[in-house]
Amino acid sequence: MRWLWAPLLMLSTVAAADPVVLRMASVAPSGSPWARELANFGRQVEAGTAGEVRVRWYFNAVAGDEEEEWRRLQSGQLDGAASGQMLCEQAAPSLRISHLPGTFQDRDEAALVLGALQSVFEREAHGAGYQILALTGLGPSLFLTRRPVGSLDELRKVRLWRWSFDRVGTVGSKEMGLDVSPLPLYEAGPAFSAGRIDGFVGIPSAALAFQWSAQARYLVDLRVDYLFGCLVVSERAFSRLPPSHQVTLREAAAKLRERYEDMGRRIDDSLIGGLFQRQGITVLPVSEAFRAEFFAAARVAREKMGDRFVSKELLARVQSLLADYRAEHPTRAGSGSR
Repeated sequence: MRWLWAPLLMLSTVAAADPVVLRMASVAPSGSPWARELANFGRQVEAGTAGEVRVRWYFNAVAGDEEEEWRRLQSGQLDGAASGQMLCEQAAPSLRISHLPGTFQDRDEAALVLGALQSVFEREAHGAGYQILALTGLGPSLFLTRRPVGSLDELRKVRLWRWSFDRVGTVGSKEMGLDVSPLPLYEAGPAFSAGRIDGFVGIPSAALAFQWSAQARYLVDLRVDYLFGCLVVSERAFSRLPPSHQVTLREAAAKLRERYEDMGRRIDDSLIGGLFQRQGITVLPVSEAFRAEFFAAARVAREKMGDRFVSKELLARVQSLLADYRAEHPTRAGSGSR
């Protein structure tokens, strides 16, 4: 009867040799802090599942920008992605709240709202067929420019790059009267070099990773909106895993979220606190008049946008959360941001 066991043993050997491979994509450049942490996440998943689940990362936008990654997710060519929010907004539209102009002023405000609304984001994603494994703050969007800027009128004369996939941020900036040129992520640097744009709207760590800080000469520290990072996987791929491996994936993602949050804070402090200056960037002082007119324009822009991207009820809830927080932390509140 031993011959009966041979096919079973062969099948067992094949099964053991064929782990589940999760195909994950990110526009993050290889070697960047983001990519290193994502690779570390993959190693933790593999170790925690004894090699039965592996994560294959495609960095450097090899799978396309986030718009193309989203299409590949929907078609099943990818199982998941690490997104600078844009992709995850497709599955969880309420995430767009962070891109309404002038809403958040720092990481603590963003973390407060993220904690309060995380169940909303996760429920929306689940309904669309996705699991959000991690959500974290990546940082506030600032202005890096070719020329010095000291007023809203001067800022409106700068042709600014915005990520073309960021439709909410693009519309918000235009409603503020800013001259915006929406382009794909990897076209931003070449467009600046060619003189087609004269500034970037982006988070500090992106300015470093994509080398915009080596091109621009000035930084205007006005926080026009905020960027969340997210790790998403399709329900189709997630449901293939046994419950124990699903737990491992979530645990590794939770650790990734903590590392991203800590890393983001440290990078922002380092860049704005001195590294940008050592690269030759001048951090421009922002007068109270400039700040006030900037956030007044942001408030008007939000009103004009209405409920095109997020519901009025959601915006009212967020504003209520922030008003309570700022009342309890008056020294941290951003001047004119309301």
